[in-house]
Amino acid sequence: MSHEPQNNRPARQPEKKIGPFAGGIGVAIWINTAETAEGPRPFRSVTIAPRRYYDREAKEWKDAGSYNPGDLPALIYALQKAQEYVFETALPDQKAAEPEHQDELPF
Repeated sequence: MSHEPQNNRPARQPEKKIGPFAGGIGVAIWINTAETAEGPRPFRSVTIAPRRYYDREAKEWKDAGSYNPGDLPALIYALQKAQEYVFETALPDQKAAEPEHQDELPF
């Protein structure tokens, strides 16, 4: 079974990957585009890679539908790093948000 795209377009690459860690756990951050009345607008999405395991009976790698308790530290770490990245990194063609009055507190 081939995992190549069915069309002639090259496979998209994520903007940023965190991991993979043990068992294949990781997070990918993607840039997508939505068409709006003002034109195309970029936005991000985040995917979480499933835990991988080797099925000895089928003799192939498979995706698990769940995580083990020991997977949680890597998963939490990857999600925290993804959150930092998306909140601190401007989208393409946008400058980073800067406070209007740097001396004032935002609350």
